[in-house]
Amino acid sequence: MQISGVVNIFKEKGKSSKYYTNKVKYILNNKTGHVGTLDPMAFGVLPVAVGEATKFIDYLGFDNKTYIYRIIFGKTTETLAAESEISDEKPWNFEKIDLLRVLEDMQGCYEQVPPKYSAKKINGVPMYKLARQNHEIDTSTRAKSVDIYKNRLLKFNKEKSYAIVMSDVSTGTYIRTLAFDIAEKLGTVAYIDYLMRYKSGHFGIDEAVCIDYLSEEDLAPVDTLIDLPTLNLHEKRFKAVQNGMNSYVNDSYSEEYYKVYCKGKFMGIGYVKKDANDRKNVYMKKVYRYEDN
Repeated sequence: MQISGVVNIFKEKGKSSKYYTNKVKYILNNKTGHVGTLDPMAFGVLPVAVGEATKFIDYLGFDNKTYIYRIIFGKTTETLAAESEISDEKPWNFEKIDLLRVLEDMQGCYEQVPPKYSAKKINGVPMYKLARQNHEIDTSTRAKSVDIYKNRLLKFNKEKSYAIVMSDVSTGTYIRTLAFDIAEKLGTVAYIDYLMRYKSGHFGIDEAVCIDYLSEEDLAPVDTLIDLPTLNLHEKRFKAVQNGMNSYVNDSYSEEYYKVYCKGKFMGIGYVKKDANDRKNVYMKKVYRYEDN
């Protein structure tokens, strides 16, 4: 039986994303790849692609993510997280209404500078490795636009200097930086000591699978997680498509990407465009290969 699909793994705190992809690979005896890295200090939803599904990671609908995190106000660290020592302190005195206002103001698109201690690479080397070697890193040149779709304040405890926030964000958003930027707008500094990925695309934490109980039945078919229109080919094109060949299609198909099916099976991702003879073809960009065909 061919093992392929995407599984919603529950990542524990203190372990790397790579640890889980390697363990899934060992349990299911197949190649793997995770969909969105989680910091070792974080826990929660970690989608892992298995087998042929690894080819389609870039097409999976996991762009939107939800996190729950705790912000500690008045202090910060080099990593912007509790994993390192306090590096700076700044007094603060704001109220819940001020925090609510900033959380609302932060919604939308903004330019975010990644933390020095992040997995983002410079010349192939993760920034956190360079930072640990005391290399000077100009993070301002690494800024990029991210989207904060929604911020919700779950709890605010002024006496103990913390807030618990839930944020819906675009992929690539650094929650540690978001928390620090929120604090900065309130005139202080901050770090996080708790980070849970509550949701990633179609996967929520309630359905996440403990790695010790993983089985083949936990894999979701990869095509069910790809948000593209479908295109069906005649069954005679099966072997041709498996070999990556293009196929004629009728003019009703627009020039765009499709999930391609043949004989009721998912064949991969194709793009429709006209050839030199002005006939429309679907050209396969990624082919899902079957072992028994």
